[in-house]
Amino acid sequence: MFDKLAPVPIKNSTHRKLLVFSMTWFLVGTWIDASAHSYLNGELESFFTPWHAVLYSGYAFSVLSTMYIKNSIKDYKIDIGVLGAVIFGIGGGLDLLWHTFLGIEQGVEPLVSPSHLMLFLGAFLMLAYVFASRPNQDYLDTPAVITIGAAFSLITFITQFLHPYLNVGEFFWYGVEELAAGSLFFHALLACMVFVFIIRFRPTKNQVFIMYFMSFLYLSFHSVLGDLQLMVAILFWGTLFGYLSSQITNWYYSTESKQKMQIATSLIAGTYGLLFVFYLFAASNYFEQDMVWRFYGLGGLVTVPLLFGYMIGSLGVSPITKEIVKS
Repeated sequence: MFDKLAPVPIKNSTHRKLLVFSMTWFLVGTWIDASAHSYLNGELESFFTPWHAVLYSGYAFSVLSTMYIKNSIKDYKIDIGVLGAVIFGIGGGLDLLWHTFLGIEQGVEPLVSPSHLMLFLGAFLMLAYVFASRPNQDYLDTPAVITIGAAFSLITFITQFLHPYLNVGEFFWYGVEELAAGSLFFHALLACMVFVFIIRFRPTKNQVFIMYFMSFLYLSFHSVLGDLQLMVAILFWGTLFGYLSSQITNWYYSTESKQKMQIATSLIAGTYGLLFVFYLFAASNYFEQDMVWRFYGLGGLVTVPLLFGYMIGSLGVSPITKEIVKS
């Protein structure tokens, strides 16, 4: 069944760029809408908002772009992209009814309401279409790399209530530090899971940088309507994490170590934790908040991701042959 949904490869680079542009518009609108729910929640009274206009116009442009491309290459099959667009469209209609009769969601509710879950599923499938339609299935072109970063950001979107960069204040309050630490561990492990996936296609170090940077770029739009300083901070730390991850990738290709997958994912997760500790110190100084974490607690924010990251790396290694799993 799933093989029948596989898209026809799109070899025209202009068509690939058009898909990326439309999906970027679409997802930026998604994050801006999240920013409105977070910073302008008291002002949201209906479905018809400027933020929904950006989101749904991006969706409409994505659908029209895909129809144009499929017609250009004489591809009229129902594939994963068509399925995703239909599911998202139905979810959008249900979202209109939801807001009309049940009002505007608050807190975590927008991330788990049925209509929004349909929107998330549709968006994932539309991104999967861009990824799976790459011209060479053994390698990644730049649009495919950007799409992986976008899919990664969509996961962080759904779990934004657990994101350390969006909830840094929890690290300064007694009583919730356990949840705060868990949010850091969770997203550090997500970062190395994505590395296990993408490294199978032998991406360049620059492609790894683009993938991680794009995920932080989307994340930064969460603050665009309320905290531009946080937006800049997320971009800065995301750029730094992307660069260091690209250097880890460079080491991965140059080393002969049989444990290179586990070491690389351990370093990815540990780097995520280490940079966030530096971010905590910067936030503590900026907000004039006392650091409630002692030195060994801060060390744990780095060493726990290191240890868990090593275990995640084993998912990319065959338990029988001990070789790196290829695409």
